[in-house]
This record gives sequence, structure tokens and C-alpha cells, in this order.
Amino acid sequence: MGSPKIETSETGDQKPVSEGPVERLCCLLSEVALFVMVAVVAVDILTRTLLNYSFEISDEVAGYMLVGLAFFSLAVTQVNDGFHRVGFLQDLLSQRARLISRVVFDVVTLIFVGILLWIFAKYGMASWRSGAVAPTRLMTPLWIAQLPMSLGLVAFALAILRTVIVSLRRLGSLKHGAGDHHGR
Repeated sequence: MGSPKIETSETGDQKPVSEGPVERLCCLLSEVALFVMVAVVAVDILTRTLLNYSFEISDEVAGYMLVGLAFFSLAVTQVNDGFHRVGFLQDLLSQRARLISRVVFDVVTLIFVGILLWIFAKYGMASWRSGAVAPTRLMTPLWIAQLPMSLGLVAFALAILRTVIVSLRRLGSLKHGAGDHHGR
């Protein structure tokens, strides 16, 4: 697992920022979800091929695992600086401007994550109160299927906050005028 990188103003070298316990837990949950997804699909393929029988749950379970994997991986991707950036535009900016750009983008992202979290939590609570279940053989309570979305977004919001704090500290540590050169 890599660590997020913040450039130093003088050399352009990368300064690693360690992952926190939330990101490590999310990474573990993502790994477990991937393993379960592959295992369930593999078992279903084997039983269909060898026994001409299907448990008829592999699509449902794999779907739930995919959702968990997607949402829990957001925090890990954020702290490892794994999201795409428009590099050619960032390269034109000074170190200070790159950090400001990152903070602004992360704050806007945090606002949207907050809105999504509110919506997902609202629907999860409604599913909990109503006792709604999936219309499938497993009859999974919908709040269980929706829970990884909300938990993943909470972890993502915490990871964004960590990134913003690191960027602001780095911005504050730049001497006035330092890092105002363009390019890397």
C-alpha cells in the first residue's frame, strides 16, 4: 500500500503521509469484499458446471460485495492520492497554487460527500424502520445492503478532512514566495 504524497517546495520530492486506522480498516473490508465476491461467483460457476445446480444467490451477494468494495475503497484511494487529476494544468501552477487548488477541490468534494451521506443515511433509516427486504431468495434487509454506502462515505469524508489538514499544514509551512515557481 502506498501513501499519499505532498511535494516539497524546493526539490519537488514527495513527502509520504501515513495511512490512518480508518483507511487500513477500509482497505481490509475492501479486500474481504473482493475475496467473498470472487469466492461466491467461483462456487456458483463450479456448481453450475459440475452439478448443473445454482444457489441463485451469487448475483445478489456479488452485487453487495461490489458496492462495499466501491465505497470502502474511496477513503483508501483518497489518502493514497489515487484519484485522477488534470496533471498538465497542475504542472502549470506553483506549489502554493497546487496546494490551494487541492484544498478547494477537496472541500467541494467534501460538501458533495456530505449531501450523499445525508441522502444514503436517510434511505437506510427508512429501510430500517419499514423492514424492507430485497425481493430475492435471500430476502436481505435493505438497510444491510445500504449500510456500506453510508459507512464508506463517512470514511471518505474523514479521509478528505485528513487530506485537507495535511495540505493546509503544508501550505502554512511554505515560506512566503517559496514554491511560487511554475512547473515541477
